[in-house]
Amino acid sequence: MSGNDRRLSQRAVELLNSSDEERLAHIDKPFFIPYQRASELLAEMEDLLEHPKVNRMPNFLIVGRSDNGKTEILREFLKRHPAEDRCGYDTAYAPVIYIQSPPGPSEHIFLNNLLMLLGAVVKPNDSSDRKLLQLLAILPRLQTKILMVDELNALLAGSATKQRFMLNMLKFISNELQICIVAAGTLEAEHAIRSDAQLQSRFPLRTLPRWQQGEDFRRLLYNFEYILPLKLPSEIYKGEMASKLYGLSEGVIGEVAKILRSAAKQAIKNGEERISMEAITNCPYVSRKGNVDIELL
Repeated sequence: MSGNDRRLSQRAVELLNSSDEERLAHIDKPFFIPYQRASELLAEMEDLLEHPKVNRMPNFLIVGRSDNGKTEILREFLKRHPAEDRCGYDTAYAPVIYIQSPPGPSEHIFLNNLLMLLGAVVKPNDSSDRKLLQLLAILPRLQTKILMVDELNALLAGSATKQRFMLNMLKFISNELQICIVAAGTLEAEHAIRSDAQLQSRFPLRTLPRWQQGEDFRRLLYNFEYILPLKLPSEIYKGEMASKLYGLSEGVIGEVAKILRSAAKQAIKNGEERISMEAITNCPYVSRKGNVDIELL
């Protein structure tokens, strides 16, 4: 990671001569930053996509604190395997389905949302059993192989009985259709899984730990700088700058992204064209965050 040979993504290079407005809009767009743990999980999901149908399909649960990259990994996998219309078929092909859990342990809302996502007609007064049968009829037509359920902790809010019911429903879908389920959630989801030995064996954990300060974190910063369309090198992955970013983000990748987006936009607006230590300290996101922290004291 030498600062003497600055590298930018092809898109970032193309944008260097664009207007400030175009560059600012690009920085606001969602993007995926590759790193080792994410690559490992994506590779494991690729293996699931090719897994032959067996009576007990493999599933797993990605666990990590809020804002630490779980959703970005799932969405990146969906981006790599989008739904498509296939010539000669009367239905779409959707090998991967992504759904975010509703804010509460309601099988009705979960099934309603999933059916509507699939373009099905949903009758609000139908029982959850009927909706489940409807879902079981649709997914095979779409040739779905992986169902991704994000924010599983929200779906599991409620009593232990309700949590077990929701998890057993997911297990039933996996068994009945012989598809894989990849879920993601916080520690609350992990606790719910661990409360039942059978469920724990069906949903082994894949952790997404908080970043530690060191070479891996610096490489993450290098990858961030690689996609930012700034005209001058910032070298945010070096020395005090990297330490500053680690301290402000507390090793949470979502916080890193918010800080760097804010600082990069500020650097474009004021013409500095690089992320400096001062730019990080004074960027709008860090300033707002600092004021909130003071108010909470």
